[in-house]
Amino acid sequence: MENLDSYKEAYNQSFNFYDENQWYLAQYAKYLCAKITDTKASSILSLGIGHSVVSNSIIQLLNTGNIQYDIVEGSPDIINKFNATYHNISMKVYESYFETFTPDKKYDAIEMGFVLEHVDDPLLVLKKFKNFLNDKGTMFIAVPNAKSLHRLIGHHAGLLPDMYKLSKYDLELGHKRYFDLDSITNLATEAGLRVTMQRGLMLKTITGEQMKKLDWQKNIIDALFIVGEHYPEISNCIYLEAVINK
Repeated sequence: MENLDSYKEAYNQSFNFYDENQWYLAQYAKYLCAKITDTKASSILSLGIGHSVVSNSIIQLLNTGNIQYDIVEGSPDIINKFNATYHNISMKVYESYFETFTPDKKYDAIEMGFVLEHVDDPLLVLKKFKNFLNDKGTMFIAVPNAKSLHRLIGHHAGLLPDMYKLSKYDLELGHKRYFDLDSITNLATEAGLRVTMQRGLMLKTITGEQMKKLDWQKNIIDALFIVGEHYPEISNCIYLEAVINK
């Protein structure tokens, strides 16, 4: 297993796309928490802490009912930083790689937002954690999209010959692959899941560096998320909800 602390610098504010990553995580967390609230999930498992945006959103739900929240994270440094911030919150953080983690219970909700692009074997991870999902539970998945509109434009302009090629920023974040809507949906199906919801996370029309130079206002960014929700096949990231396929 690799040393996950080697990627921790990419989760600092100095990282070139730190703010952009925060946007996607916040929108993913918004969809996730709305579904958790709607289904009255009482047990939740997060795969990874990362920027802690998603975990922080779920923590806000803990005061709304009797909810058990667990997190599995492989980076000791990230766990220590997280625990220092949330030391007085009733939850459990397990230090473990996803591939070797075995909980002692099942969960109503398991979220793996922006996880499957990092792991060596995404199918193994999906199959493993499907076994820890309650019969009526929901799996939440989010991944970057190789066929994001801005990547499609770059490809057809001759600027991006291979839409699935990882950039230096992807590698700094520990990404190992790109998905598209078909490949991530097919992977979930192969793992024994049935996708019940597909959403897009932002209709990104130009690169992140171009967006920073133009300094787009918040209302423009918000509009791109609103429009992108309906076009997961060309949105910058893909959001899925899935259940056990019976």
